[in-house]
Amino acid sequence: MMTRTKAVLVGCAAVLALAGVGAGVAVADSDSTPGTTANSTPNAASGQHPKIKSLLTRTEHGELTVATKTGTQVIDVQRGQIVAVDPQSVTVKSKDGFTATYVINGNTKVRVDKQASSIGNVHDGDRVVVAALKSGSTDTARTVVDAGPAK
Repeated sequence: MMTRTKAVLVGCAAVLALAGVGAGVAVADSDSTPGTTANSTPNAASGQHPKIKSLLTRTEHGELTVATKTGTQVIDVQRGQIVAVDPQSVTVKSKDGFTATYVINGNTKVRVDKQASSIGNVHDGDRVVVAALKSGSTDTARTVVDAGPAK
């Protein structure tokens, strides 16, 4: 996989982690000039932009198209609850009812309770964030971040 695509996937995972698991993302304010302060500047203590954080905490699912050296790639992202899981796939349902199934393979990175893990430690009812590469009608999970059972 190309380095740019990997960087985008890592970025998506970080953004999604902020939405459902709790990580920081610093965002530059494109309307500010160097040395000036705008009302929407990132919180220096947390490294989080308030408007972006607010948007991301409400994100359920979406699709991103990114440019690569060889064309474009589509990345699907989803935050929700596991409704089915086995060694080859995971099915996630978002709060709005959207449900999708993602293929799990040897390239899928799994994190449970902020630690590297395996799909065997992901269970029905757990809260997750998934970032997947879309190819035709197949979504292959690149990252599954598990925050544990729903509260």
